[in-house]
Amino acid sequence: MWTLTHFWGYFVDNKQIHLFYTSNSPFGLNFYIKTLFLPILNDIVMVVDFSIVDVFAEQKYQGNQLAVFHHANGLTDEQMLRIAREIGFQESTFIMSDKTVEGAYDVRIFTPEYEVPFAGHPTLGTAFVLMKESDTAITLNLKIGKVPVNVANETLWLEINNPTFGETFGTDLARLLGIQPEDIDETWPIQLVSTGLPYLIVPVKTLRAVQEVYLEDVAVKEWLTENKLYKTNSSDGLTVAFFVFTDETHAQVNHLHARMFCLENDKIVEDAATGSANACLLAYLLKHELPMIHKLVEQGYEMKRPSLINIKGELNQEGNYTLQVGGKVQLVAQGKWFV
Repeated sequence: MWTLTHFWGYFVDNKQIHLFYTSNSPFGLNFYIKTLFLPILNDIVMVVDFSIVDVFAEQKYQGNQLAVFHHANGLTDEQMLRIAREIGFQESTFIMSDKTVEGAYDVRIFTPEYEVPFAGHPTLGTAFVLMKESDTAITLNLKIGKVPVNVANETLWLEINNPTFGETFGTDLARLLGIQPEDIDETWPIQLVSTGLPYLIVPVKTLRAVQEVYLEDVAVKEWLTENKLYKTNSSDGLTVAFFVFTDETHAQVNHLHARMFCLENDKIVEDAATGSANACLLAYLLKHELPMIHKLVEQGYEMKRPSLINIKGELNQEGNYTLQVGGKVQLVAQGKWFV
């Protein structure tokens, strides 16, 4: 009598699945490789390796999820967008090749709605996947240009230096956020900031007020469109997101508590940890508070995915910004995607 005792794994090659397993037989324990050709694979054009990581996570199942696809140069723009929609994470990244071009890896970033030129947690998560054990630094070539990433004490750091500042808004914006005008901290401006992705930075007095923030889909889309901040009429073709922060925190060791909301496919979506928004917050703090800053920002608590983002930077006398955003990355899963 033959019985399957242990399934060891598989690999896919030329539309065939090769199974590795051991089996008990009348002659003892045997190791087998069985090859199957399945009709379901007839429509598969290519197979892409992928990894899933949690970014800005002190441990697995915290932080912001990211899917990273390897050797993606054979995918079309439409295929990458459809894969990002299928995954459903805030962003998915596609490494075009494991070879560097002028010292940097070509990487593209897609939300379930469109391609974006930069995002923080996808940058760190992709660099983590690409890094070898001996690497202490790596550079990604994104739509906004080259972004260096280095690692120190298990924390990955990205660096950018190109913030832009836009218009400011009054406390009547509070109504759109589902809170009261008196909840806004008027010692700070409500201001548009971008480091590749645009955010409206909103200072709030208390943790309670941040927790009460609620945005309604239709009202937000109308407000963004009216203020020419929606993708169809904004200057950069991107939709502005909302980043609300306070200096009251859950953990005493942290300095700031934040939440990020964006309108995606006409629905309000909250993000568990947002590197690009924290880069904008860092630039905002350097401009309005101190010319040198190092703070810990907590995010994602309201989503049951606590995240920890390190921000540190400097504004020098010549008006140049150095912005660094850091956090830990955890490997969650690896697999194959059938295109």
